[in-house]
Amino acid sequence: MSQNQLPPDPDSLSRWEQMPHNQPSKQALPPMAGGARWSLWLLGLLFVLMVIALLQGRMG
Repeated sequence: MSQNQLPPDPDSLSRWEQMPHNQPSKQALPPMAGGARWSLWLLGLLFVLMVIALLQGRMG
């Protein structure tokens, strides 16, 4: 233990060990997990728009 750390409180540690420790649910995912799906769709839309723009440039 370094000099900057406090020693653990035995009472708090025993209370923590008595609390239920369950596996997190799928709804408790970090925010990036939901945002990554939307960014994939946005990248796909951007790709489609780029292809349309390239086709318009060749034909126009």
